[in-house]
Amino acid sequence: MFTECYCTQFRRSANALTSIYDEALRPVGLKITQHTLLRGLDRLGSATYNEIAAELSLDKTTISRNIKLLIDAGWVEVSSDDDARYKLAKLSLAGKRVLKEAEPHWRAAQNQVEKELKKYLKGPARNVLLEALETLQNVGGER
Repeated sequence: MFTECYCTQFRRSANALTSIYDEALRPVGLKITQHTLLRGLDRLGSATYNEIAAELSLDKTTISRNIKLLIDAGWVEVSSDDDARYKLAKLSLAGKRVLKEAEPHWRAAQNQVEKELKKYLKGPARNVLLEALETLQNVGGER
C-alpha cells in the first residue's frame, strides 16, 4: 500500500532489505543482525559493549542481548569481568570462520539490492544510496 510518509516507506523498505539479507545468509546460519555485529567486532578487534554500540549506532541493551546469542553460538568470546561496562568482546576462531563463510552470501544480497536500485538511480547507485542513507543517519543522530 502506498503512503507518502517517508518514515513508513523507509521502515517497509528496511523490513524488505532485512528479509533479502536474512534469506541470503540462511545457509550459514546467520541473520543480518548477527552478521552486522560480527563485522563490527571484526573491524574493532576487541571492544567493550559501549564501543560496539557506538560503532553500530545501537543501544547497549540491544548489543548485550545480541552478543549473548553470538557467545552461545561460539562466535564471540567475552572477558570475564563482572562489570558489563568493561567486558571486552572479540571474535572467536569460529566467529572468524562463519564471517568468512558468510561473505559470498552477503555479497550476493548486496549485489541483488544494487541491481534493483540501479534502474532508479543514475550513475553509481551504491555511492549515491550510501551517501543519502548516511546523511539521514546523521540528521537523525542530531537529536
